[in-house]
Amino acid sequence: MQGNKSAKANRINITEPVYAKLLTDTADGVTYDEVRSLGKAMQVQLTPSVSSGVLYGNGVQQENIAKMNGLAMVMDVNKLAIEDRAIILGHEYKDGIIHEKAGDEAPYIAAGYKVEQTNGKCELIWLLKGRAQPINSSVQQSTDSLNFSTDSITINFIPRDYDNEIRYFADSANQDLTEKQINDWFAAAPSTAPVPPTA
Repeated sequence: MQGNKSAKANRINITEPVYAKLLTDTADGVTYDEVRSLGKAMQVQLTPSVSSGVLYGNGVQQENIAKMNGLAMVMDVNKLAIEDRAIILGHEYKDGIIHEKAGDEAPYIAAGYKVEQTNGKCELIWLLKGRAQPINSSVQQSTDSLNFSTDSITINFIPRDYDNEIRYFADSANQDLTEKQINDWFAAAPSTAPVPPTA
């Protein structure tokens, strides 16, 4: 039996949450704005949106298929900067103040992050086209202990029009992934996946 190309590694931490505003998405290609920080990540939960179907024949299942058609991401961060909050939610930012209006529409964005692993390895993720929901936050009074308050961002991702892609996912534990691809991952927005060096 042939083994795989991935070294042993286990997830231990999430770091470097970033985003980039999607500017265009057409049959000719996609463009994004600059990559910006999402602050300090605490946790990320991904839930696939799935279309499924079951076909029966002669009283038993003949087919059972489930296909992913989107992803919902919930990311908890320490605190989202006010400028980034305005960009992600489609609000006006002026003179240090966000002006939130009824009917403001969040733009499409890409969001990415790194998952640190044991043995110096990491997973690298870009989610390519999603809209954020209004941000959840809770604030508590300090008592005998300091109670930190955080922000929770929910973003629903759909396939891009250009190529029908939803996510780029890479793992440095796999020997096919090059150092150049790892270094390029967050250097620019994900119009295309980072490519290995040419020979």
